[in-house]
Amino acid sequence: MQPQLIFFDFDDTLYSHTTKGVSRSTRDALIELQSRGHTIVIATGRGPASMPFIQEQLAVPCDTMVFLNGQLIFRKSQKIFERFITLPSMDRMIERVRSCGFAYGGHYEYGEIVDHMNERVEKVWHDFNNKLPKVLNRFERRHPLYQAHLYITKEEANDVQEYLNDYVINWSHEYLVNMISKEAGKSQAVRWLLKEADIPKECSFAFGDGFNDVDMLLSVGHGVAMGNASDALKEVAELVTGSADEDGIRQALTSYGLI
Repeated sequence: MQPQLIFFDFDDTLYSHTTKGVSRSTRDALIELQSRGHTIVIATGRGPASMPFIQEQLAVPCDTMVFLNGQLIFRKSQKIFERFITLPSMDRMIERVRSCGFAYGGHYEYGEIVDHMNERVEKVWHDFNNKLPKVLNRFERRHPLYQAHLYITKEEANDVQEYLNDYVINWSHEYLVNMISKEAGKSQAVRWLLKEADIPKECSFAFGDGFNDVDMLLSVGHGVAMGNASDALKEVAELVTGSADEDGIRQALTSYGLI
């Protein structure tokens, strides 16, 4: 079989939040996949600060990782692709959010940043088991964002809905919505990497579980939804496999004859 390029979401695709780890079955499947000449790529909504954690949990070498839903690509810990948010509506949305007293921030060149600290910001990053963002008032005047964050609830999002329509949004916490341009997404990274490697679309696979994986599955030759995936993802998947806790990765790779 011709070498394939295979994209994996991380959280609840490879990494189970139930068991707090990557199963032995999944690790062994990835090792076998690589031994057969196929290339694995991690494509996550997490930021690059999670790189050591991901590598530790995988316990298998993975040179290429896509972060922030396609806004950053790293290879061997070096940045090889980046895209900032440049939509004019971002400035107008920030002014609206400021007037309502909500915190806003995102991921910029040097990590996470927020305009001010409050209980919501503290809770979000405590729940993520991660350090607090850097605080810098009116940071947007100097620092563009790869991915924007609003520390609001879904109900409060109604106040800025006219601006949210310009973005791909993903709720990762009850108090946190992530935003990137609709022109971006994980599919952006998939297309870039396929072109760079000169690999045809039909020789690519993608595995995921969430709404932010929909565009990724649609941009590869073969899209696989985990058993624990959202209904929206299952609807666009070519195959629905077992969950991250049910040897779903091995089941799908075996079904396709990749291992």
